Amino acid sequence: MGARGEARLREIIDAATQVVAERGYYGMTIQEVADRVGITQAGLLKYVKNKNGLLTLALRHYDADNEANAYIKSHLAMTDEERERDPMLMPAYYRAIVRDNIERARMVQLYLVLRAEAIDPDHPAHEHYAMRGGRLRDQIAGYPWKLPPEYDTPHKIGMLSMCVGSALEGLELRWLGEPDIDLAASWAEYEDILFPLPHWEGYR
Repeated sequence: MGARGEARLREIIDAATQVVAERGYYGMTIQEVADRVGITQAGLLKYVKNKNGLLTLALRHYDADNEANAYIKSHLAMTDEERERDPMLMPAYYRAIVRDNIERARMVQLYLVLRAEAIDPDHPAHEHYAMRGGRLRDQIAGYPWKLPPEYDTPHKIGMLSMCVGSALEGLELRWLGEPDIDLAASWAEYEDILFPLPHWEGYR
């Protein structure tokens, strides 16, 4: 696919993201996505085979590289000595997620709308969401975090990440629906509850 094709595919992903965020998967039609891109339905189907293909593209786009992923990758690439000087901190990781999500509110809305829809076992994204949480918790539990000493097993680290992630998703729902909520400022207050000082001193 050439540069024009890549640009067109990005337009299709952006349009599908908007429609799903607004109406959910069941409310999305191939025709509406094509209309938003400014091409025919037949033209769109040259890039994706069907509606499920659009959903797959949108979900891949959500998990694309961002600041939070870069934080993980950069620390995994360090030597033990480098990580001693610049430790891998879970609160810093979630702070990066917040910064990322402030810049991509529409993607966050898509993720949360689909997450709710996909509780239905017949939803095409059901398996994606059913497997995603456990897979991410296993990954996070295996990272070389600097954590308070009570988080001394993969299970405890995974449960910590699930607690923090659940708090963040709940706050994001309010942020998207309540105009007076400032996500960054609210998350800073959440941190004082989730990672209280002085217990978390040196770990956040």
